[in-house]
Amino acid sequence: MRYWRNQFSTGFINPKDHLRDVSASQSSEIVSILSAGTFFGALFSAPLADILGRRWAMIFNSGVFTFGVILQTAATHIPIFVAGRFFAGLGVGLLSATIPLYQSETAPKWIRGTIVGCYQWAITIGLLLAAIVLNATKNRNDTGSYRIPIAVQFAWALILVVGMLILPETP
Repeated sequence: MRYWRNQFSTGFINPKDHLRDVSASQSSEIVSILSAGTFFGALFSAPLADILGRRWAMIFNSGVFTFGVILQTAATHIPIFVAGRFFAGLGVGLLSATIPLYQSETAPKWIRGTIVGCYQWAITIGLLLAAIVLNATKNRNDTGSYRIPIAVQFAWALILVVGMLILPETP
């Protein structure tokens, strides 16, 4: 998005369109740090779920993810944005391993595979909705061009936390 490129530029001018932008190394850092967060989140997921229990671990993990979303939404410079991407990735990694565990432990065996499969289907629907929101905001000439798509993630974290407050702990 042009507004984001201009906002986070450190002086680099993109030779393709002669507009302010982030350099290739900055771009790769911003993109890859989310995956680094998910890697560590997946590693810490099982021990955390064993210590806190599956239900409370998912509530905590949603808090980690939300912290990352807050940092990204509030960021006006690359370091805070990168930190937000890391914590959002950490939360995603934590949740990505804990949610199927919770589903498998609470669902009756005759429907267990369907429920875990629906989890993947929900992720795919989320990707579609993200693309729709991004296309709806990409031409805005203000911070809403990038803050709205990032902030929409709050809704999903809130839905998960409310659901986990209602649902029981696993056996």
